[in-house]
Amino acid sequence: YGTLRAARLFWEKLTGKLKEWGFVVNEYDPCVANKMINDKQLTVVWHVDDLKVSHVSSEVVDDFIRQMEDEFGKEAPLSVSRGKIQEYLGMILDFSNPGEVIVSMRDYIETILHDVPPEMRGRAATPAANYLFKVNNMNPVLLDTERAEIFVHIMMQLLYLAQRARPDIRTAVSFLCGRLSCADADDWNKLCRVMKYLDSTRDLVLTLSADDAGCIMWWVDASFAVHMDMKGHTGGTLSMGKGSIYSTATKQKLVSRSSTETEVIAVHDVMPQLLWTRNFLLGQGVAVKDTI
Repeated sequence: YGTLRAARLFWEKLTGKLKEWGFVVNEYDPCVANKMINDKQLTVVWHVDDLKVSHVSSEVVDDFIRQMEDEFGKEAPLSVSRGKIQEYLGMILDFSNPGEVIVSMRDYIETILHDVPPEMRGRAATPAANYLFKVNNMNPVLLDTERAEIFVHIMMQLLYLAQRARPDIRTAVSFLCGRLSCADADDWNKLCRVMKYLDSTRDLVLTLSADDAGCIMWWVDASFAVHMDMKGHTGGTLSMGKGSIYSTATKQKLVSRSSTETEVIAVHDVMPQLLWTRNFLLGQGVAVKDTI
């Protein structure tokens, strides 16, 4: 248990059993399977051996759980959690309000803040200032071993937080992750600002919902030559009406000659995720009409 081989074997067994039960696996995500029951879609998604099951009828979910118990609960009973509020990997997923989900990681933030140095506690209005991308290459004061280890440890925690529930810190986290091997006193101060911002906004949650139009909207933008090596920065986000379902902020790998060229690179950076999202939804039976 816990090895890649074990996870692969379980995926093969689970996928084979779901197909035997009439499920169709999404071609663009092999850990998502669907089956039409009573003209409504039963969806099963899973991460290693953790499954999330949804259907408009609770009786259908009950039947699926019984099938799973009969097949996989022979050695020990399955652990089942039902309800509108679920906890998973540091996240609180709240489906209490119809038509939306609230993703909260307050406890995770509290854990991070509890262990940081005192100078990282306080208040800040934003996670980064306008000097975020500026680097001191003339006389940098590199962090000592102890502070460098703390820097890396906190950044790994923030990387997970930004990916799951706090996209508002993603740009700062993206830049600071590129400084892990050469972090200096300026980077430490920038991290302090991120932590002070989190200290000020620990109750901020991510709310996701779709508006009546049913549109899936993407925004892609870029900043020209903001890094010290004159490379640009790409930003992209996806929403269905409220909240950012997916967001990215990355340093571009090419040096562009104009802001227009930077924008083209940004679209190129985000396009793979954009197309994957479109094709994934098609695999879920969602009708997609493309507009620009």
